[in-house]
Amino acid sequence: MRTRVAEKDAVEEGAVEEEPLSEAQQELVHRFDGLRALSLSARRSEKWRRYPPDILPAFIAEMDFPVAEPVLAAIRAHLTVGGDLGYAYAYTTEAPVQRAFAAWARAAHDWRVEPRTVVLFPDTMRVMEVALEQFTEPGDGVVVDVPAYPPYFEAIAAAGREVVPRPMRLRGGRWRLDLEGLARAFRDGATAYFLCNPHNPTGRVLTVGELREVLALAAEFGVAVISDEVHAPLTHPGHRHVPLASLPEAARVTTVTAASASKGWNLSGLKCAMAVAGRPRDHDRLMEMRPRERDGVGILGVSASEAAFTRGAPWLRTVRHYLHGSRRMLVELAESLGPDLELVPPEASYLAWFDARRLADRLGRADLAEFFLDRGKVAVSDGREYGGEGFVRLNFGTSQRLLEEMVRRMEKAVREETADAGGAGGAPPRSVPGYPAPVCGSYGPADKEESSR
Repeated sequence: MRTRVAEKDAVEEGAVEEEPLSEAQQELVHRFDGLRALSLSARRSEKWRRYPPDILPAFIAEMDFPVAEPVLAAIRAHLTVGGDLGYAYAYTTEAPVQRAFAAWARAAHDWRVEPRTVVLFPDTMRVMEVALEQFTEPGDGVVVDVPAYPPYFEAIAAAGREVVPRPMRLRGGRWRLDLEGLARAFRDGATAYFLCNPHNPTGRVLTVGELREVLALAAEFGVAVISDEVHAPLTHPGHRHVPLASLPEAARVTTVTAASASKGWNLSGLKCAMAVAGRPRDHDRLMEMRPRERDGVGILGVSASEAAFTRGAPWLRTVRHYLHGSRRMLVELAESLGPDLELVPPEASYLAWFDARRLADRLGRADLAEFFLDRGKVAVSDGREYGGEGFVRLNFGTSQRLLEEMVRRMEKAVREETADAGGAGGAPPRSVPGYPAPVCGSYGPADKEESSR
């Protein structure tokens, strides 16, 4: 496998490296290392229920790590006060969770948000859908950077709008926005832009310069920018997330930012997200939505999100440290998959976007996700769902032992398929004997349980 290396501007100005972990955080790392398929398969989430227990799931975007103790404590405290499990009050302008998000946004990203302008929704896709309804008209074009999170396509079509796809470009070892194509799409009449930053599935974190170019184009053509920033808490060392709406240039543009603690703290099932419209008149327009469009916020999600934003920083820092080690490990392990897969290491989150087009051609298969499921017993996401035929997305937000087992299974599937085909189409992927050098103190070979599943 070839790994694309980003060029010098990969390190965003102002990004800083993390300090060493505390003893408590190191102990948490050991807990992450202790995750095993046998115990995880007893979970009730879709990730571990969709497939039989012999399948290792790496498709849905959630992590396997235990929830942060401050979040669990907040949920327990909420339940002990009379067992309050009624409807969440999502129509307030002064909830503690709104203040908590605003304080976190300022501390983490230097983004000054008025708590009263933070609007609660059940999830970030609901934010995108409502913003689409409020700031565009039926038949309008909505620009999407491809590959893209599949629900974007569904939401735009369901709203009677038109998807205007703009392929991202791989240049200098980084996935980049097609700014020239973006300008053409805006000039041709698109009225909105679904921006995803950090980007799912490529893991790209946009620089300040790129964001300013987006805002300049949006201001010139009067385009609303609806920015999905749900993966913002999970940047890797050397990269800094900058909220689009935090830049001064955003004052000339209609912006709506979708944010949540769901990805950073692994709380997706608790249903709580935030929307922030950039300008007062845009906030007022957003609030013209039908009241029921905000329904569905989870009352436990509100408590959990407040705890995450106020007391979850040590846990988040540990997760980022662990994911960075897993990302380095994945690059090393994936060498065993051979030269027909390419990986641009993600700059944020726990999603790896593999370019497997040459492998698909060599094997004569378009359904690589199905191939890895059937032959490797690993469930990855099919790139075709994202608009990227010949790609697969792999979730590495799990223990490093399980990650290693996933890659070993995939390598074995490719090797055996190549052998069955007589090696036609090129040299088979090389099998690296032994294990790569450890990338952190906790990394070790797969144990018998993982090898047997």
